[in-house]
Amino acid sequence: MTHFQTVVVLPIIGSILIGTWITLYFDRETRMSSRPDPSSFSDSSQIKTKSLNIVLTADLTSAVLSGHVDIGFNRINKDCQSLVLDSKDLDISSIVDQESGEKLEYVLGEKVNDFGSPLSISLKPKTNGVTIHYKTSSTASGVQVLAPEQTLGGKHPYLFTQNQAIHARSIVPCQDTPGIKAPYTAELTVDKPLVAVMSAVSVKSEESETTMTYFFEQKIPIPAYLLAIVIGDIVSEKISDRVRVWSEASNIQACKSEFEGTDDILTAAEKVAGEYVWGRYDLLVLPPSFPYGGMENPCLTFVTPTLLAGDKSLVNVVAHEIAHSWTGNLVTNANWEHFWLNEGFTVFLERKILKELAEIAEPGTGEAVRQAAHLHGLNSLKYAIEVFGEDNPLTALNVNLDGVDPDDAFSSVPYEKGSTFLFYLETLVGGPAVFDPFLRSYIALHARKSITSEVFVNYFKSQFPDVEVDWEKWLKSPGMPLVVPKYDDSLQQKSVEAAKAWSNGEVSVEDRKSLSSKQIISALTLLHTYDNVTLETVQKIDATFHFGDSQNSEILFAWCRVCIKARYEPIVDKALKFATSQGRMKFVRPIFRDLFNWNKYSQHAIDVFEKNKHFYHNICRSMVEKDIQAHQADA
Repeated sequence: MTHFQTVVVLPIIGSILIGTWITLYFDRETRMSSRPDPSSFSDSSQIKTKSLNIVLTADLTSAVLSGHVDIGFNRINKDCQSLVLDSKDLDISSIVDQESGEKLEYVLGEKVNDFGSPLSISLKPKTNGVTIHYKTSSTASGVQVLAPEQTLGGKHPYLFTQNQAIHARSIVPCQDTPGIKAPYTAELTVDKPLVAVMSAVSVKSEESETTMTYFFEQKIPIPAYLLAIVIGDIVSEKISDRVRVWSEASNIQACKSEFEGTDDILTAAEKVAGEYVWGRYDLLVLPPSFPYGGMENPCLTFVTPTLLAGDKSLVNVVAHEIAHSWTGNLVTNANWEHFWLNEGFTVFLERKILKELAEIAEPGTGEAVRQAAHLHGLNSLKYAIEVFGEDNPLTALNVNLDGVDPDDAFSSVPYEKGSTFLFYLETLVGGPAVFDPFLRSYIALHARKSITSEVFVNYFKSQFPDVEVDWEKWLKSPGMPLVVPKYDDSLQQKSVEAAKAWSNGEVSVEDRKSLSSKQIISALTLLHTYDNVTLETVQKIDATFHFGDSQNSEILFAWCRVCIKARYEPIVDKALKFATSQGRMKFVRPIFRDLFNWNKYSQHAIDVFEKNKHFYHNICRSMVEKDIQAHQADA
């Protein structure tokens, strides 16, 4: 990775702070890593945001949000004379003292790659808050605006944001680091008949002749990446007193049916992790270009429509996002170098939630279900490490992100390697009966805080002083986990047997009837790892099961990968149609990577991506473009 350093020419706006500011905030080589978050220009050791009030008007025709933000803050260092915020492609028109209205001088620095620009505001001695008037860019990295023809309804545009990891700065100037949390209020004005929702509780709305203004309040402090906005022709259906599902009207009944058990998942999660403190838990099913399976925005979880399998077989993603209500949203990684504290813990909690649900459905099966999920997760971990390289430092749990866009480090490693580590710790201390109370106490003690791995390690040591763990190796060694627990594989045996039989050409139509959707996904995932799958075998499986016509996105994805590896040409068009009809990176990137490595179709795959690239969210588009660059560099 290239370590970045910036040379700038700044306009002289008065003489205040210019010389020292250049030294402090643009000597990237020496200063970026010395601040709490290497992905942020702000320094939380000097000053911390305590409140945000966001007032914006949305123009979906120009794809621009305009208005102002009021930022209240506390000076940690009482001698601090400037507030440095993160910004990215924002048009700043003025900044004033929030109380007196006096204009404040500011400097907007040069853009630094994907990190945006530092915005340094000179503070008066009594300034405790600022008001920044601005508008976003039509190409803001955290925003996607869909044309009417890209929506299900086909009549109105649609806007949604995705701010993780460092894209909130493209929507609002802020301390864009998970190390700082603040409550927020907001007002969003939109054209009728569009509806606005946010990662907060809706308070009220006001109507004019042509517009609606929606008011929101998030009382619990959150980091900037959890700020979320959706504006579109959307409707909702009630699932329970605390759960609603949102989507475009033509899709709402399918969404309600698929996610009708959400409150049961939430109740199971409370049994595992403690009280749900966020009030509402709404689900919003986004258009297909959403780049992730889900996003854990408080009070308004985003999910991909690829979960709509029709049989509720993919709702484990909802369990994952619900688990984030405790690990990630309440207990948050202090910066993205400790991302496993968000995702590893959440995967671990998710599987405990699945255990609770399985016990309700079929007593005595819960622990086997949990361990089968861990076992299945190892496959995605192995793939991620294969892609990065087993010696790549980005495959460690604690990573160095100096000069590295956190999006470039994104993979299943913090998810699966992190959860594997926690399972290992659980076995060391005596199993779930001992570890579960520890986990609840960890969450309760660190709720509403942002922490590093060191904080977790120290708390573990305080609770289990006699348990020896090689923390240095576990946290900093690249590659597969130091120890892979021996998981209960009893529930996976059917999948293993099916995969082995299929690989040898032993295919029976009865297999389709005897295997659940999850077992088929597992069997196909295993089949992809085998090297003895011939073209003739794939043809036989296809003729028998027609997996290429499945409405279950996970089955279709796994089948596409099996076929591409076997060089089964009839799958190419289906795989490319799948990869260009939805933008979930979990599916899109592996399919394109696989096709890039098939010489006959490599250029065709690149051409198809280029033709369809504006369909994708900016995050997905830029990641596939980097995959293409890597492929061409290796060619």
